[in-house]
Amino acid sequence: MREVVLQMHITLDGAADTKDGFVPIMDRPYWKELAAALKETAASKVDTLLLGKGTYQQFAGFWPKTAADPASPADWREQARGLDETPKVVFSKSLSRADWRGSTIVRGDLGTEIARLKRRPGKNMLVPGGVAFPRALIEQDLVDEYLLSVVPVISGPRRYPLFGPLARPRTLRHLRCWTFRNGVVLHQYRRGRKSTR
Repeated sequence: MREVVLQMHITLDGAADTKDGFVPIMDRPYWKELAAALKETAASKVDTLLLGKGTYQQFAGFWPKTAADPASPADWREQARGLDETPKVVFSKSLSRADWRGSTIVRGDLGTEIARLKRRPGKNMLVPGGVAFPRALIEQDLVDEYLLSVVPVISGPRRYPLFGPLARPRTLRHLRCWTFRNGVVLHQYRRGRKSTR
């Protein structure tokens, strides 16, 4: 069965996004190292992106332009073309349209829609960031593999925490970690057994 893979950057204190931005966007050697590490995880077998409204709008406003801009770095253009060709499922009850190639809006119950997508033939489905959407997936225990790149930053007051209230503790299995020269540590976790507490 297909799996849901969450891959994103967070701060040491669990923030998923900040106004100032903590992700090392311009550290291109790091992104190459990260891509090599991700090839050893469930993210290496993905054929669909799962996006919330905010991340979809951010991606749709950036990557198509990058693909068409000859001044963009070659590796960015290659990534942009790959994203353009990948089917995208957007979870939103308010987004009126999704014009980026291969995009489909779903408005049904999150758990029901994820279960339906997992039953369809294909490879894994990647959640490449966001805040509210991945938090909702975590709260409903819908993530099969977590790939969390922890950035050596403490954000202080967290406007955008990745982890919200849970009905019960969530146990994960830690499989591996990769430490990069810029201090970022990628952790690979798998869903563990559900707690009965």
